[in-house]
Amino acid sequence: MFLAALLMFALAGQAGAHEGHGDEAPTSAAALPRVAAESEAFELVGILQPGGVMLIYLDRWAGNAPVDGGVNVTLDGQEIQAERQGIGLFLLRHPRLAQPGSLDLIFSITAGEEMDLLTGHLGIPEPASAAAEQHTWLDALREAPVLLAAGLGLLVVGLLIGRLSAPRPLPAMIEADLAPAQPVPEAKAIRVAASVAVVLLMSLPAMAQTTVAEPPRRNDDGTVFMPKPSQRLLTIRTEVTATGDALATTQIVGTLVPDPNASGRVQPSQSGRLEPGERGLPTLGQRVERGQVLAFVTPSYTASERGTLVQNAAELDSQITILAARVNRLTALRGSVSEREISEAQAELNGVRQRRAAIQPALSGREPLVAPVSGVVSVVRAALGQLVDNTQAVFEIVDPARLWVEALAFDRTSLDNIAGASAVLGDGRSVELEFAGRGLTVRQQAVPLNFRVVNPPADVAVGAPVVVLVRNRRNVQGIVVPAEAVVRSAEGPPVVFEHTAAERFAPRPVRVLPLDGARVVITAGIEPGRRVVTQGANLIAQVR
Repeated sequence: MFLAALLMFALAGQAGAHEGHGDEAPTSAAALPRVAAESEAFELVGILQPGGVMLIYLDRWAGNAPVDGGVNVTLDGQEIQAERQGIGLFLLRHPRLAQPGSLDLIFSITAGEEMDLLTGHLGIPEPASAAAEQHTWLDALREAPVLLAAGLGLLVVGLLIGRLSAPRPLPAMIEADLAPAQPVPEAKAIRVAASVAVVLLMSLPAMAQTTVAEPPRRNDDGTVFMPKPSQRLLTIRTEVTATGDALATTQIVGTLVPDPNASGRVQPSQSGRLEPGERGLPTLGQRVERGQVLAFVTPSYTASERGTLVQNAAELDSQITILAARVNRLTALRGSVSEREISEAQAELNGVRQRRAAIQPALSGREPLVAPVSGVVSVVRAALGQLVDNTQAVFEIVDPARLWVEALAFDRTSLDNIAGASAVLGDGRSVELEFAGRGLTVRQQAVPLNFRVVNPPADVAVGAPVVVLVRNRRNVQGIVVPAEAVVRSAEGPPVVFEHTAAERFAPRPVRVLPLDGARVVITAGIEPGRRVVTQGANLIAQVR
């Protein structure tokens, strides 16, 4: 019986309207009575809930942010303090709010040192018709034959269960002391089934009730009705527009590249086999210092090349022996021979020794691969025993604190008098740039530009594409707003949402120019002094 009762009440919470009312139009999004009031500082919305309870939402007029303060309400000459439920949310209880009619309200607001008085008018509608109020459970039975049939079915099932649970005589072979416990009498089973049927009948009136919801919706004129609870949930914020001057901006595409003075490539001067250094081969992201040995390259030759080197070395060794003996003989005869002859012999001996020392690394030595700059290893093309040549870069080193942006500008007229630039990364972050120079040779019908990145982020990737916003010294007059305030409409053109009323937002088509990675300039479409949504505009645009 308990499980059946839970099932019936669960069904009652999900039931729709009874027959004769299911074909009516759905409840309007603004079905609940409400009062709205605003001033230069505050905006207040009171929503009357069923049962004579009013929820009051208090926000800033300019930014639409909740206000932490207090609200006192005067109605019928009586001042009542609203109960604080949270930041900017209050609850008002009064018997007069449950009575139909017209009601004038005065709201006294205190927020820190700020105080304000707001007035509003609340219209409480008449209750439902008397026929609807007298709709009894007998009417529900007549209007819901399916539910009636289900109740009768449950009753029959209960009777069958009670009948099957009636006591029966035991066979003679079973001893009396082993007989099972006395089962539930048939009368008790009938009472259980009757209780289930009563629970079903009691839940029928609850099934005929409906609930009222206030979801956001788009009106026929294109405006969006956004209730205050939804605004709090979506964190909608606004800003009052103001006219100002901004620099004209041109948008081009660029790529992050390393600074040529703070990056380098490590490659051998001859072909050979790669060997690790004292600390092994460097890994990606490893910090290295200038002059640090990263690896060694052992020269590799063919048999004929190695034979030629050995032959040259033997010849040089023979010449060194002969020249050394000559220098010793001439030195012993000093005074008998001229000093010029002795100097020439010594110079010839030193030259041959240098030639022999030059080919010695080719026979048994290793070439060290040294880091040309200090930085982080960004590319590794090395493995133990790998054969490399002098045209292959084994390692590439980049200083992450010194990066450039290389961009191509197709509009040459916008490159005159560059006042500054910024770059928007792939994740939406913006970095400031310094103009370094422009090329004189056209590349892909565009002029190459170089910019230095000021304080680049530590996690930025070299080679990543960026959007470069080049600011010229030509001023443009307009309204500067955050970039997220401008969204694409269903038709395609950019729009902003104007906060025309407490719970109403109107789309306004605008013409915009990029300013930097976080702001844009509205040149047409909206006037100064309007409240424009600057946070959550993309969520409002999705309301249908």
